[in-house]
Amino acid sequence: MKRVLLSCCLIVQTLLMIPQMSTAQPTPSAIKAAAISMGNALVKKNSDQFLSYMHPSMIKLAGGKEKLSVISDSALKVFEQFGGKVSRITYGNPAEIISYKKTLQSVITQTTTLSSFIGDAELSSSLIAISNDNGKSWTFIDTNMFGIKQIKAAMPDISPTLVIPKAAAPKIIMKEQ
Repeated sequence: MKRVLLSCCLIVQTLLMIPQMSTAQPTPSAIKAAAISMGNALVKKNSDQFLSYMHPSMIKLAGGKEKLSVISDSALKVFEQFGGKVSRITYGNPAEIISYKKTLQSVITQTTTLSSFIGDAELSSSLIAISNDNGKSWTFIDTNMFGIKQIKAAMPDISPTLVIPKAAAPKIIMKEQ
């Protein structure tokens, strides 16, 4: 059962890579507000909205929007069949906003709590926030879904000065039987 929960957690974590658009200014609070909106789309199971926020180069890297839509919808349905749900998503404070090659970039941490009848799992990840329009909109790339080498190969304009924390292992808390 622990393997099933861990497998479901990894599938759902895969979905948490999706970006968000916002009409905010280039401030840390604008990044956080955009990330919260992205998380709300996941919690509300609005996969179309959730996927529409992904950075275009990551959509391409993952095989296209249609493929991602099928994968995300299927993963959520499988997870729900095991009694699972995304119970909470929280965000840290964004790191310094860096201007690099006509984009604004930052990193924000995300913690997602998944609940099921067999236990809970807490998944931590770092999201790269990118704005191509001086902070009016932000997209996010989950560094757990795509390794930093993959990201830099697909997007050579990622600043080398971004500090991306090492991913923490999922925390699993089994429910007493």
